[in-house]
Amino acid sequence: MNCARLRQTLDAWLDGEIDSATGAEIEQHVLSCAACAALRDGRTALREQIREHAPYHRAPVSLRRAVRRSIEPATVSTSPRRGPTWAQAGAALAAAALLSAVAGFWAARPVPDDSLQEQVAASHVASLAASGRLVDVGSGDRHVVKPWFQGRVEFAPQVRDLSADGFVLVGGRLDHIGGRQAVAVVYRVRNHVINLFAWRTTARNEEGISVSAARGFNLATWEEAGLHYAAISDVDPKDLERFARLMRARP
Repeated sequence: MNCARLRQTLDAWLDGEIDSATGAEIEQHVLSCAACAALRDGRTALREQIREHAPYHRAPVSLRRAVRRSIEPATVSTSPRRGPTWAQAGAALAAAALLSAVAGFWAARPVPDDSLQEQVAASHVASLAASGRLVDVGSGDRHVVKPWFQGRVEFAPQVRDLSADGFVLVGGRLDHIGGRQAVAVVYRVRNHVINLFAWRTTARNEEGISVSAARGFNLATWEEAGLHYAAISDVDPKDLERFARLMRARP
């Protein structure tokens, strides 16, 4: 089991639709891969949010009765067995179409911003765990960290030396956010770790800094030069916003 295969089978696994052998492989992989564990946690959070917030509409009584009649076993009779009437067949097809439309609507919805925040928080927590990995390349030199990403991702994230402002570069790693290829540039301020995630976005307009919270962590997000940035930490929100402004400042 590798990361690419897990992303293909993750939803089926979470829905209990995977055979036991493949499920065991997925479980073993998730235990040893922080990025895939974070992806699992994010997908689980998304599923719970859909269950909680998805609108439910009761079918009309007439439709429910028609569907029941069409699927109830025929009673024992000596008379020849008759198939469903046109009305019953039409009602069953209407019910199937309604279910298909609802499923298609939810599948086509964009991932909500709050779900992305949850996934960022999940990846942040995974990187801080004893079994997680904080960096793939450890260095305080931006001229080491930034070139390390070349050839490993299809974009160039910002990596800046902010040590004079109290934010010390620790290194960087590859990660995933909501199924997207992402990177994390890691900084430390006092005893607090800041994960600066970056991934490609299709948005054309740059967005300013927005500060929010997820899972008890503070989160600063913005978009710049075709990339979405999310800085997350347990540091004071004013410090995190200052960090974000320094990252966005033009050299």
